[in-house]
Amino acid sequence: MKKKILGLIMLAAVVFALAACGGGNGDDAVTGASDDADWVIGIITGTVSQGEEEYLAAARMQERFGSDRIVRATYPDAFGAEMETTIAQVQWLVDQGARAIVFVQAVPGTIPAIQLVRETVDENILLFAGTVHDPPRDIAQHADIAVISDDLNVGPHIVRQGNAMGAEIMAHISFPRHLGMENIAVRRERMMAEAEALGMEWLEVTAPDPTTEGLATTQMFILEEIPRIIEEHGDRVAFFSTNCGMQEPLITQIINYGGFYPLQCCPSPFHALPAALNIDMGGREGDVQFVLEQTAAAVTAQGGSGRISTWPVPINMLLIEAGVLYSIEYLEGNLSGRHDRAALTRIFNNVAQGFGGGGVELANWIDDQGTIDNFYLLMSSFVTF
Repeated sequence: MKKKILGLIMLAAVVFALAACGGGNGDDAVTGASDDADWVIGIITGTVSQGEEEYLAAARMQERFGSDRIVRATYPDAFGAEMETTIAQVQWLVDQGARAIVFVQAVPGTIPAIQLVRETVDENILLFAGTVHDPPRDIAQHADIAVISDDLNVGPHIVRQGNAMGAEIMAHISFPRHLGMENIAVRRERMMAEAEALGMEWLEVTAPDPTTEGLATTQMFILEEIPRIIEEHGDRVAFFSTNCGMQEPLITQIINYGGFYPLQCCPSPFHALPAALNIDMGGREGDVQFVLEQTAAAVTAQGGSGRISTWPVPINMLLIEAGVLYSIEYLEGNLSGRHDRAALTRIFNNVAQGFGGGGVELANWIDDQGTIDNFYLLMSSFVTF
């Protein structure tokens, strides 16, 4: 409970700091956005409890470009059962004048919201979907751009990372709704195959679904289950969880009881690590090098050296910022169309390098039906603390 309160205090400080930095409506050297341009972009994210990183990234974009150009909304925590609310929030963004919308995360409800917008407002409105929950071919038929972390290939990387850290067991924590999502299901299969190839034991852990049983219930499960697993199986266990809300208690218990943490479900040095490790960001939110240094120091001080790792690029922040910058270029007529691969690649790498994490790799989703040209997989490297 104390950590939750501290988290909310930190959030208030972050929002204040972002407001102080202010992007305003002036010219922007990176995007070419100008005072004369007439555009509005909508961003829909999770709430602070479900997706603090993307929520704060959206606030940062609004402060950078002004509330007259960037309008924001959130989908409900119980988005699976409240898709009508998500659709209504997207409709509200359109009513505010948005002619491009960035979804991060693109939860259930995104596709009907896109259909409604295209049918009732403008078929040429730009729809950018990040961290997609719907099947790739389904969302690709409706969104102009869809992007997720490279779940197809990152799964084996997670297992190899855990094994390199010293793990002999790979624990996969999820629930039926997530396991019904194609990208998560395929990633799990590849993780299992990699664990078998490395001679690692596979441990399947079924947790409560936070959207139906409540986030508090899910987090309490993690707090209680990790010590039990360590007691039963020993501390040579690498844990991976598919849900954002599980990450903070998972990191906390790994630090306290043992085990390894190769990567978050949404890779980022900002995702759960600062809160779990009680890092004071001191107004330096968005400073990748600062958070990496502070995380390394905190992990060492708390006895976790060599047991915690992440990507040096904050994936959901990257998706928000790249989605907004891509939308600006589209609305100002600088792209070859709604799907411009060269521009997308350039923007992603520029934003990633701006975070100080180096570049990223983009690939397309390929299945038994072929390549999906507008559905992208994003890959970065690991940093171990």
